[in-house]
Amino acid sequence: MTTPGVQADGSYQVGTVPDRDAAAALKAAVETLPVAVSFDYRSLDASLAKATAGMTPRFATEFRRIFDGTTRAKALKEETIQSSLVRGAGVVGSVEDDRVTCLVYLNQVLVASKLKKADSPLKVLQNRVRVRMQKVDGVWKVDGIEPF
Repeated sequence: MTTPGVQADGSYQVGTVPDRDAAAALKAAVETLPVAVSFDYRSLDASLAKATAGMTPRFATEFRRIFDGTTRAKALKEETIQSSLVRGAGVVGSVEDDRVTCLVYLNQVLVASKLKKADSPLKVLQNRVRVRMQKVDGVWKVDGIEPF
């Protein structure tokens, strides 16, 4: 049995999963998910491009549709800046047919918004997210994000 490692700041230490393929998928999930759910209203196109770079073409299309249909308008209207940090992660099951599911614990922080008063404390949302991963041309990509 291998115990996942934790860094000094409490975040997950990538590379502490015993199976190399699963570890590579987990590393890709841990790197892509916070990018996908972090954004700055001043650079939404750049945020979206960076997020979808780590996704399968199918999921990137779906993600863009949802982002453009909901997140973009709200972020612009409220001048929102949101940041995210992975607090823990692991692999659920094993790699089969170049697919695996990861479970990621993620904190999302509303850094700035028209609705947030300057002197109010940061609001931290603690989320659990199931991340479906698929290997595409030898590279692990996010193929689904499901908060629960």
